[in-house]
Amino acid sequence: MKNIALIVAAGSGNRMGTNIKKQYLKLAGQPMLARTVLLFEKSKNIDEIIIVIPQGDEQFVKKEILKDITFTKPIRLVDGGSNRGESVYNGLKTLQNNGKDIVLIHDGARPFIHESLIERLIKFLRENPKEIGVIPVIKVKDTIKIVKEDTVIKTPPRTDLYAAQTPQCFYVSKLLPIFKKVEKELNRFTDESSLVEAFGYKVKTVIGDEFNIKITTPQDLIIGEFLLKEGLV
Repeated sequence: MKNIALIVAAGSGNRMGTNIKKQYLKLAGQPMLARTVLLFEKSKNIDEIIIVIPQGDEQFVKKEILKDITFTKPIRLVDGGSNRGESVYNGLKTLQNNGKDIVLIHDGARPFIHESLIERLIKFLRENPKEIGVIPVIKVKDTIKIVKEDTVIKTPPRTDLYAAQTPQCFYVSKLLPIFKKVEKELNRFTDESSLVEAFGYKVKTVIGDEFNIKITTPQDLIIGEFLLKEGLV
């Protein structure tokens, strides 16, 4: 009965606008991916770590990104695919289909995940073994508009809107068969929850963490540096 962190860091980070892949950019002098991995390495709730990286980056990641981390847990580097879904699936296929194992799928570009959130997600799923999975969400603060061709089509009630975060937490034995069913169409899904929902399953939620931000743009990088400087994360 293991809890496995599957860290997805195989993207190119085009929206960051740099020649360096965003997961390798530094925050307060430390590569973002290293910071993310270290949080799971230190977690008392995680037994194993899988990092999904761009094809051909294995030696670079070992020598430049993870070189200062002393690992006490099993760690594997796995080549990513052409989209997030394929990358996650590549990681999942390395796992044994143990009925009690839990996988926590986390964005490599979310370097401020807190131990308390990891613990809450695992605790919920262990206490509710009939559920397929649970994800962290936070309430949307802005009014959201559905827009087509520069025209507002609908304004959904803000009370019903939440933003999804990671890690998204699932039983491996329940998630892997779903991925197998749609392995040729994984580009359709933006996260694991949406894939599971497409098959009619209900995904549970817990309240996430406002500081568990995803570093996607240069502005996010500035915010991340500020959070670290002020000791907020």
